[in-house]
Amino acid sequence: MWNTNDRALKEWALACKMLQEGRQLLLIRKGGLREEEGRFVPRYPEFFLFPTFEHQRAELLQDRYKSELEPLTSSSNPGQVVISAYAVVTDVFQARSEEQVMAAAEEHIWNAEYVRQRFDFNPYDPLTLLVLRVYVLPQPIVLPFQKAYEGCRSWITLDRALSTEGAIPVLPTAEFERRRESLRTILARSF
Repeated sequence: MWNTNDRALKEWALACKMLQEGRQLLLIRKGGLREEEGRFVPRYPEFFLFPTFEHQRAELLQDRYKSELEPLTSSSNPGQVVISAYAVVTDVFQARSEEQVMAAAEEHIWNAEYVRQRFDFNPYDPLTLLVLRVYVLPQPIVLPFQKAYEGCRSWITLDRALSTEGAIPVLPTAEFERRRESLRTILARSF
């Protein structure tokens, strides 16, 4: 893990929370309207998780996560960003079908409707699946929200490099590796 980094990945605040709590390992990425290359590219192997409240909708979540969205949304402050987790990409897959992604539903928060919408959005662009090893920072870092952080894009450069010193893995290594291997087996199957 790098000592410092100024890269962050914008993701639903609820997904960031679930990653930080070890309740999911998988992110589903297609990219936003303002991606540098017109589509999502997994260009950084490590990054901070940048929670965003844009586009979060309860009807796109698996039932077991719906009740967790509203309290998270109502406690947000639009003038600041709280960075409390760091991620290292361990695996990258290109999704081949909705069935493949939903077979891995134990490791993500989204329902079949969300997955269908991701496949349908710019259907010729790949749907990327990232398996992440997540670390919790010793103290959350509060940054003022800047105009440079706005927009429908995945990657942002923070106004300064942040330290990862003292970050601890969310999951013990053995549990992470067991779940990662299970996920890799599911995602490698043909659907």
